[in-house]
Order: sequence, then structure tokens, then C-alpha cells
Amino acid sequence: MAYCFRRSILPSRLITCQVTLQKVALRNSNPFQSSLSKSYTNSTIHLSSHKIPSKESTSSPNLNNKIRKGFVNQLPTAIFVKLVMAGVVGLALVDFFYTGYQSKHNLNTVEIDTDDELTLRPNVVERLVKIFQPHKYQSSYHVICGDVGTGKTTLINIALRKLRQVKDKNNKITQDGIIYVDIPLHASQHYFAKAFIKALKFASSKENIFYTKHLEQNSSDYPKWERALDEFKRGAEVYKKKYGKPLVIIYDNAGQLIYENPEVLDILQDDAKYSAIDQKYIAVFVCSENSMIRRMESRSTWSCMDVMEIGDLSKEETIKYLVDKRKVKEEDANKIYELIGGRIIDLKQAADKFLAGQKFEDIKQQTLIEAERKFIFARLLPNGSYREVGKRIINDLLKSKELDFFAFEKYFNKVEELNKLLESNIFAYHPEENTVSFKSQSIEYYARENLDLFT
Repeated sequence: MAYCFRRSILPSRLITCQVTLQKVALRNSNPFQSSLSKSYTNSTIHLSSHKIPSKESTSSPNLNNKIRKGFVNQLPTAIFVKLVMAGVVGLALVDFFYTGYQSKHNLNTVEIDTDDELTLRPNVVERLVKIFQPHKYQSSYHVICGDVGTGKTTLINIALRKLRQVKDKNNKITQDGIIYVDIPLHASQHYFAKAFIKALKFASSKENIFYTKHLEQNSSDYPKWERALDEFKRGAEVYKKKYGKPLVIIYDNAGQLIYENPEVLDILQDDAKYSAIDQKYIAVFVCSENSMIRRMESRSTWSCMDVMEIGDLSKEETIKYLVDKRKVKEEDANKIYELIGGRIIDLKQAADKFLAGQKFEDIKQQTLIEAERKFIFARLLPNGSYREVGKRIINDLLKSKELDFFAFEKYFNKVEELNKLLESNIFAYHPEENTVSFKSQSIEYYARENLDLFT
């Protein structure tokens, strides 16, 4: 299963104490015939406040009374000790089963979409499963890209859960060997290192192939994230020897690095290439940013990069989702598709509004207002600095749906202008096909509804 993070129900350290019972004189009569010691809490408790009859006193006429008295006096202590023992053992069992539950269900690794609304894309899921199960001689690393809202993380979750069901010829679940690093929104070196170390810490608790204690130590000459990468590479070699296949590491939201630490992304890409060539481990970068793809493609290490793009749902998939899963009438589903397209996040929002009683015309108006904001921000409307070049591109896209990237480049005199428009939420770059299109169906719909602005 994919390695994930967990938090124990019990404290991280068990602090010990000594619970001591004195011997009872009559060993055959008293159930507590020997001293009992057990570790539980932080202080020492001596349960010896009652005097136990000595051997000499056993011959007295009141022997039976003394035996009964001693037994009764010890009884509350016995019950107390047994309850404490039962409580601690119970908590330990709860912690054990909770840990197993987390591991089984892959909790706290990646956010799980309980609706599994994208299981209607089996071909995409199967391709992801193959990426996450590289063969012994795999020699390329991967980039999984797609616009925000296309369902990348949800589909990755489904693929990872599917891997848990893969069995070998002996009907045992196979060892998938996947490390998942969720790069935070503000990907400074500090927070990236923190996410990396967390992933390795949990993995070490499952496979015992990583040593993570030294990773927390500060060093001005050796950043934590680099130490984490080196430790991962060392553990990957151990894993390869043990299982005969390379370890897989997923850098989700890797595009966050392009904004704050592009040089870190470069190092990760370089290491991913040479480690794939040497068949040490396989890296998978997941991103939404065009700029990250363009940067990675512009470097010499792109030659071993295999790109998979997760796009929008097809019309058939969209109608099936709206009609079968959201219970929208087919006629209305077709209207929504013409306006929104197959972007799953937009479909969810539109279906929610429609089923809440909003009219289609109101949803359409809201969608076009949002699209107009994007055109304004991209400076493509009247008085915008990119209006003239934008008009030519938009008119050509309305005719052909897609442009070859080399044809797209010819519209610009400066690379900076090209990159600026590709990041404007109006146009989308598709690395698998090396083409450019509108960013979404709603953007194209706005352009068609306002042809006078672009002629």
C-alpha cells in the first residue's frame, strides 16, 4: 500500500512506574502470593499500607480471622491493579488496530474522494496503476499534468487504492512500494523538507529502510530537503535489493516549487532522470502549471520524461456523470455540457446549483461573468496590452479548436509574452500532443458569445 502518515492514539512515549505488592504470608490461601511489578505511569505507587501476618502469628487462635482480614484488605488493591493493567492493555490494542486501519485505508496520505465520481474513467486509472508499478528495468520518470479541476488527485487516489487489491500468484497482495510527498501550497525549502521527512518517517515505520532521526537536525551547509532526498535514495537501493524492483516516489502539487524554489525542482528532475537510467527509483511529478512543464521540457533532462495528461471528461462521460450520478435530466445535461464542458470541478458546481433550483440561464450568466474576469485579467479585451495578438489566436482557435505549438509561437516576438498568455487561464498547453487550445469550454463559449470583441 502507499505509505501514509498516522498519529498514534497513545502518547509517543510510555513513561513507566512501579506498582508493588508485598507478599502475603499464607501463599496457598492468598491469590497475591508474590510481588507484582508492571510499567504504567510516571510515579511510583507502593500498595503496602496493610500489615501482613507473620509466620509466627499463624499459630494464634485468631488465625482464621486474621487471614480473612488480610485477604479483604488486599482485595481493593488487587482489583485496582487488575483494572489498571486491563486499561493499558486495552489502549495498546486500540492503538494497534487503529494503526492497522489507517494503513489499510491509506488515510492521511492523500485526500480521498469518497464519492469515487471519477471511477467512470477506467482507462485513465489503469494507466496510472501501470505508472505506479514499474518493471525492474524501468528507465524513465513521469510527469502527470492537467488543469486544476480535472481530477488528478482523485484519480491517483483511486489508482493507489486499486493497487492494494493486486495479488500475486499466491493470492497475496503485492508490495507496491510507493512514497507519496504532498508538497504544500507555500513550498519554501523548510516546508518542502517537512513534507518530505514526514513521508519518509511513515515509510520507515512500515518497511524499516529509512533512517530519519538525523534529518531533523539543522545544518547550514546541508539543507534538510537534500538530506531527505539522499536518505530516500539510500533506502531506494535497499528496497530494490529486497523486492527486485524500483521504489516509486510521487511529488504531488510539484508545480508549487516553480514559484518559490525552481532550483529545487531542477535538482529533483535531474536526480529523477539519472536514477531512472540507473534503475534505482522512479519519480512521478504531478502538476497543473504550464510553466512547470515548459521549464522541465526546456532542460536537457527532459529526454527521459514520460508525460501523461489528464484532461476533461468526454461528452459521453459528462452526460453519464450528470444523468446517472447527479440525476440531471439528459436535456439539461446537454445544455450544461455545452456551457461548461467536461471539467469535473465545474460540473460538480453547476450540478449543485441546478439541483438546488437555480435556472440554467442564471448559471450561464454566472459562468460568463467569471470567464469575462479571466479575459480582463489576461488583458485581451479592448485597451488590453495583449488584445491584438489575442484576437488573432482566438479567431484561429474558434476555427480549428487546437493550434500546433510551433504555430502558436509565431504569434509572438518575445518568449516572455508567450509564457504570460499561457499562464493567463485563457489558453492551455498540451505537452503530450504539443498543441494549444482554449483553457476550458466556458472560455470558448464566452469567445463565441462575444465575437464582436475579437474581430
